[in-house]
Amino acid sequence: MAVDNNEHSMSILRVRDLTVRYGSITVLESINMDVEHGDLLGILGPNGAGKTTLFNSILMLQEHEGTVSIFGYSNDARKKMLPFIGYLPQRFSVDQNFPASVEDLVSTGLISLRYMQKSAPLLERNGYRWDYDPDMSNRERIDKALEMVGLEHARRKRIGMLSGGELQRALIAKILVSRPLMLILDEPFTALDQDAQSRLFNILKALNEDMDVTIILAAHDLMLLMRLAKSIACIDRRIFFHGSKEECLASDLIRLYSEHAMHIHMKEHMGAGETVGRLGNTSDRRSSGGIG
Repeated sequence: MAVDNNEHSMSILRVRDLTVRYGSITVLESINMDVEHGDLLGILGPNGAGKTTLFNSILMLQEHEGTVSIFGYSNDARKKMLPFIGYLPQRFSVDQNFPASVEDLVSTGLISLRYMQKSAPLLERNGYRWDYDPDMSNRERIDKALEMVGLEHARRKRIGMLSGGELQRALIAKILVSRPLMLILDEPFTALDQDAQSRLFNILKALNEDMDVTIILAAHDLMLLMRLAKSIACIDRRIFFHGSKEECLASDLIRLYSEHAMHIHMKEHMGAGETVGRLGNTSDRRSSGGIG
């Protein structure tokens, strides 16, 4: 999972003027962002901020305006690059009675290999290199992926018997079995207990730092992102901040986001009339450039 820096000069992901509308409602507006190879970008935002819509747009699962480039290929041309991105959606339902093991689940990630082999020369044309060993057997690939997430002992365990943290790790192993260059993870820490969060935290940190995998992940928890991410983007329909976590700490973002999160919490738990009365100035904050 590497880049030839002598040949490569583009961002691994480039988004320009991305706008998504559902009828008359604008969900995302004029999103502009670059993600460099090797970054671990945390996308911060409340429910309904457009994080999932942004990911779906990048992955060609959502119609949108604007331009998205992946590994140097834009718009429709980026379709051949999608297998090199591992995606973990926010929700993944499992049939408790489905007779599939962890190993069976991980093996489904091998399906994309032949598409990746065909498109690998296109990656190399833009200076990227896919870390693929043609002599490695599928069994060895599965073993390696399970080792990466610490699930070697559970390979024959039925997926319906997994804990929430184990299931997240199994799904990440399913992604890793094809050795993608970039991961997009939508709220991967949600509903995990503290121990499961810690395990997942360490896995993602190792993937990024030791294996040079570019990672983009969404979360509500600013403090967790500040510990894990290298850079932060704050989104609520628009991007209000995108920079290093050091710049984030030096800015007023933490206070503004904390205030905004509290406003959202109050709005969800109070009556409409009371909400309007107490939060009537929220739109003023948005127009002044704050988080809102």
